[in-house]
Amino acid sequence: MDKFLNDKNIFETMKSKTLVVATLAAAFVASVLAVPLADAVGSFLAIRTAIVQPETNELQAKLVTHGLIPKDGSGGAFGYGILTSAGLDGIMVATTHGGVLDSALQTGASDPVWHNHFVQLGSDSTNCGSNPAVTDITFESPGKVKVQGNNIQLDDMPATFTGTNALTGLPTTISPGTSVGNVVSFQLAPVFAGGNLVAVCVTNITPAEKLTIQSED
Repeated sequence: MDKFLNDKNIFETMKSKTLVVATLAAAFVASVLAVPLADAVGSFLAIRTAIVQPETNELQAKLVTHGLIPKDGSGGAFGYGILTSAGLDGIMVATTHGGVLDSALQTGASDPVWHNHFVQLGSDSTNCGSNPAVTDITFESPGKVKVQGNNIQLDDMPATFTGTNALTGLPTTISPGTSVGNVVSFQLAPVFAGGNLVAVCVTNITPAEKLTIQSED
C-alpha cells in the first residue's frame, strides 16, 4: 500500500483554484459539445440513452451504449461519468482500466474490474495540455456498478462520500449532489515518467445522445 501511495502522490497544489475551476469548466463544456458522437473511439463509448433517477441523498442511473461494453480490459482505460451542479469539484464515474491500481475493488494494478469513483478534476497543462486532469479520486467505490452487454447500471450513488484520496492517502470528502446536468463517456490517458504515474488525463469526453432525468415518483 505504501508503494501504491508513493507512486500516486504526484499532483501539485493548484495555485488559484477558483480561476482554474472556472477555466476548466468552460473547457470541459466546450469539449462535450465539440466531440463527435460517432468518433473513432469505439461504439461502446457512444451512449445511446442515459436514464437517471435522482433522489434526495442518492441516485440511480442506467446507460445503454451502441456497442458491447468490455469487461476484460480490451477496451483500454475508459468510463462513464455523471456531471452535476458541483461541476469539476464532484463527478460520479464508473471506470475500467489495467495498469493503474486506484480502487479497493481491484486485486492488482492489472485488474480491469469495473468500479466507481467520486473524482475532482483540475489543471495539469504540462502533462495533459488542455484536457482535465484527475486531482482527487476516492480509493473506495461508492455505490454499485453492473455491466451487462451494452448496459451499465449504477445504483445507490450517494450525494456525498467520505473516503481516502487514492493519490495521497489522505481523507477526502467529495460531494457531487444529485442535481444532474449531463452524462458522458470518456477515456483515460495515464502519463508515466521513470516508471511512476505522474498524471491521469481525461480525454474524448462525449455526451449521451439522449438524457432522461426521472423524478422520484
